[in-house]
Amino acid sequence: MKSLKDWREEAGLSARRVAEALGLDDASGAGTIWRWETGRSRPDADVVAKIVEISDGKVTASDMHLTRLAFLRSRSVQAAMRPGVAA
Repeated sequence: MKSLKDWREEAGLSARRVAEALGLDDASGAGTIWRWETGRSRPDADVVAKIVEISDGKVTASDMHLTRLAFLRSRSVQAAMRPGVAA
């Protein structure tokens, strides 16, 4: 799996530069990229296609999906470990 963050850093690109390449607005673009990189949110399918394109296929739709899944799973584990939460 190649994460968006791994690819971006290997390419020497800032989150802002990737946001610009994807046509995201300046005010929230870098924050949006961060949320996608961490799996806190996910881009729409058309944006995923653009990510695949600008990364020359180094980041795939599957990679983006796995990033999101890892985030959701980590939240489930954290919630299950809280006192008073049934597993």
